Amino acid sequence: MLSAPFALRRLPEVRAVWRDHRLACFAVAVLGPLAYILVLYAMTFTPLTAVAPAREVSILFAAMLGARVLKEGDVRRRLLAAAAMALGEVALALG
Repeated sequence: MLSAPFALRRLPEVRAVWRDHRLACFAVAVLGPLAYILVLYAMTFTPLTAVAPAREVSILFAAMLGARVLKEGDVRRRLLAAAAMALGEVALALG
């Protein structure tokens, strides 16, 4: 709802993206909230100290996808930073 005014100002662009990438738009619209719901569901029967590190591992996947799919630069630095954050979460869970 908050981004609707911005989208309405660029309606021709929004229509073009929808026309060309309909499946990807639908996947993001469904999978984004679903991932959040699954984390909340997991936290109902699992301690947060176990759920949080597993969730943070997604940072590593995002860094790898950025390098491979989007051809982002400085891959080594990004992967090292993502791995350090994931290891920090694991250390918090174990400690």
